[in-house]
Amino acid sequence: MTDTRPAWDRVFADTPRRPYIPEVVWAGDDDARIDRSTDPSAWEEAVAADIPLVTQVDDGTDAGHMIPTSSVSMPFLVRLMLEQLDPNTDDNVLEIGTGSGWSTALLATALTRGRVTSIEIDPLVADQARAALFACDFEPTLIVGDGLRGHKEGAPYDRLIATMAVQRVPYEWVEQVRPGGVIVTPWGTPYNNSGLLRSVVADDGTASGRFVGNAAFMFARSQRRRFEDRRLVGDVIADPDTARVRHTAMDPRPIREEHADFAIGLRLPEVEHRTFFGSGDRAEEFTVWYADGTSWAAIDYKPGVDSFEVNESGPRDLWAEIEAAYEAWCAQGEPTREQHGVTVTRDGQSTWLDGPNGRVEIGPTSGA
Repeated sequence: MTDTRPAWDRVFADTPRRPYIPEVVWAGDDDARIDRSTDPSAWEEAVAADIPLVTQVDDGTDAGHMIPTSSVSMPFLVRLMLEQLDPNTDDNVLEIGTGSGWSTALLATALTRGRVTSIEIDPLVADQARAALFACDFEPTLIVGDGLRGHKEGAPYDRLIATMAVQRVPYEWVEQVRPGGVIVTPWGTPYNNSGLLRSVVADDGTASGRFVGNAAFMFARSQRRRFEDRRLVGDVIADPDTARVRHTAMDPRPIREEHADFAIGLRLPEVEHRTFFGSGDRAEEFTVWYADGTSWAAIDYKPGVDSFEVNESGPRDLWAEIEAAYEAWCAQGEPTREQHGVTVTRDGQSTWLDGPNGRVEIGPTSGA
């Protein structure tokens, strides 16, 4: 029997990412700017490394905030996502988020008898990707538009893959993928953006699947978080100096652990948080800010103490809700992110946990 799956080693060897990287990128934990014209060796080193590269900031404007708004993912993660997509070489695939065009090129190389359609919301990014793809003799169908709506003209698709995170899986994606088809997308809540979701479309018009890994992608532009493009707490939280003050014995460090953080986000999906660390001899200290748009809380961590100061304001007692969500996760046996999943229907989406006693819904159901 002939194997119709792509040979990914060959696909990646035949499709390097170098031709798809622009002259200027930002890389590393500090998003250092690297210009190929002034530092070609640093540019080459960054391109060859298994790291993500930011390719656009501030949506291509001169705003000066230096907020990453487009990127090329690290090769390891790109391969993981393509392997989870698991297409046949003759599949019809829809990609949401063309970006640099490299993932599009990998799909075009893999689908020797198939078809690739890719949608990009940013016209400038789309033009750069089109030029790079055509220079490498690839001619996929490229569309400038809102990928959250899919592209019904090319449906039904066998596979759909997104290169940006969503808080809600659009039902249009489910409608445009055939029964038995696969949807792979980064997924997150405003609280925690780290899930790689693999869903299968069912005959009844729903899609359901579990998280299969850690993938922190930029959110779709219409689903960005309040903190996303704001550097200062005061831009999101009104009057941070006016607060109720109390103390708690709960250490905030375990709450920030990867899987706990993800699970809390499922229970409190409308809450966002950001952590600010101290410096110098206070480098071990930090403050975590939580906000939902009307209420906020902040907890200060200092090493060597057994009571931590909490400041709060607004109608909700956010820190108490955070503690309750954490304790609920602990009571369920501290399940990993990958034990959770999402079901999407015409009416919205729900999140759930596959535990020892069967499937249990976690958190509120969101409308479409």
